[in-house]
Amino acid sequence: MVVDLKFFVCVFRVTHGSENCKEKMQSDIPIYAKKIFLFIRNYCIILTHKDTYSTFDSICAGAPDTQSNHFTGGIEMEHSLKLLTNYLQDILKQPQTASLHVEDLSPDFRELGENAALLADTIQDLTNQLQLKNETLELENQVLMDNIQAMDEISWALEQSNQQLRINLNLVNALTDYTHNMIFVYSAETGQEVHTNQPARWFQNAHAQTAAHLAGLLLDKQPEIQQQIGQTRENQKPEPTEQTDAVPTENPNLPEHNTSSLRWNIALTDSDGIDIYYQVESFLIPWFHSDEGNSQDAKKQAIVHIVLDETERQRRQNLIYRFAYVDPLTNLNNRRYATEKMEQWLQEGTTFLLSFIDVDYLKYCNDTFGHEQGDSYLVEVSQALQILGGEVCRVGGDEFFLLQTGLTAAQQDEKLENLRQMLLADKSSGYPKCFSYATTSVPARSTIPLADYISDTDTKMYQYKQKYKIPLSDVVYKDDRI
Repeated sequence: MVVDLKFFVCVFRVTHGSENCKEKMQSDIPIYAKKIFLFIRNYCIILTHKDTYSTFDSICAGAPDTQSNHFTGGIEMEHSLKLLTNYLQDILKQPQTASLHVEDLSPDFRELGENAALLADTIQDLTNQLQLKNETLELENQVLMDNIQAMDEISWALEQSNQQLRINLNLVNALTDYTHNMIFVYSAETGQEVHTNQPARWFQNAHAQTAAHLAGLLLDKQPEIQQQIGQTRENQKPEPTEQTDAVPTENPNLPEHNTSSLRWNIALTDSDGIDIYYQVESFLIPWFHSDEGNSQDAKKQAIVHIVLDETERQRRQNLIYRFAYVDPLTNLNNRRYATEKMEQWLQEGTTFLLSFIDVDYLKYCNDTFGHEQGDSYLVEVSQALQILGGEVCRVGGDEFFLLQTGLTAAQQDEKLENLRQMLLADKSSGYPKCFSYATTSVPARSTIPLADYISDTDTKMYQYKQKYKIPLSDVVYKDDRI
């Protein structure tokens, strides 16, 4: 059987991988190629007509790095070429199902078939890698989308929480504005004022100088407040135990709440010279305030000072105290105060001296110069007694107690005698000035009733008066006033 072939199949192999040769062939060969033109590794396959065969010879002659094999005629060559062509098309279109049996090819085409199979394996491997990469990307994309959704949910929850926080803050501000107490909030780190309620703001505007003085006292107290509250919290921590299966009594998810606070008092004088008294309760809190939206400053510590104006109450207490414990004429403490003070010292185990003092010649001063002058006489004696130190109390019309610690009875009597002689020597008033006295030492935690000590000291004082009081006739001034 004779087959009349109208075409040539030319296979060129670039022996040294010359890129110049490939480029020349890519530029020149397509002009003449009619059916097939492709590169497989270093092989170039061309299907052309008979009358263009000589043209390819000249091309190959100009490419020293190529070798050419020309295949002509026969069903075998056409069959091999068809198998390769179909295989190459399958590789490109459906690489998973592409197959080629090299033994089905003619011997001249088997090396080319092996290289094509290698190409198919490479394409399949790349396809598998690409598919795996796509699957990985899809998975990562899904995780990313899930994360974005979770972030959106968290963002929404935070926005709702912030909204609720703003509502609660506005409510707290409104409630604090309706209280009469002043509230000052200062940063625990910087001491900067971060919040005040309406009464505090009014006070700052109406009494700027006094408010500045108050703020200075609050800030000066803050380190001590932090230290004391911190120590309190450390002392309140439960002792660690070895028990591990105990049921917790509190929700572990809830933030720790500590109500430790420090209560203290402030006394100051305003610009008008009026004494003002405040009671302050201070405590530490987390402060979720952020200026200009700076979230980094969101969670900090602040010290809250609740300031209660105690001026009127203190004035009432002072008035009650004065009625109960202060002599209105001399401004000395009275008998009730003296008794309670001595009882306190007895309970505390303090040894003290009780001096009973009786003013001499008061009746003569009242009768001769009037009771007003007699009152001045008592005031003068009371002021002189205060020079001696200790607690001076007016316990009767012309009677005084002098309560002293840290001295002996002899030392006390010496001081009293010196003061007595100084008054006797003073004749500037026109009337004699003097007093009689006696001193008793009361031991610590004595079981003898206090009234007995007072009575015994009173008796000793009158014995002293009878012995040492100078007769009136010897001390009365011989002038026109008598």
